[in-house]
Amino acid sequence: MAGVTAIFFSYVAGVRLGRQQCRADVAQQSGYVQSETIKIIGDVNAETFNRGVDDIRHVLHEKYTIAE
Repeated sequence: MAGVTAIFFSYVAGVRLGRQQCRADVAQQSGYVQSETIKIIGDVNAETFNRGVDDIRHVLHEKYTIAE
């Protein structure tokens, strides 16, 4: 009887440990995905800003000269 009880409690402890490890892995992966998303958004915003400024400069350069 003591052996069955020990096996049962070992099983329950293993299930709990497995769930905790799974939650930790999911939290770590979620943090990684979130940081990568923020990095991509920052890169896209920088590229958009740089292109927008370049386009404005190009249009103004075409429309106006130093003489005007």
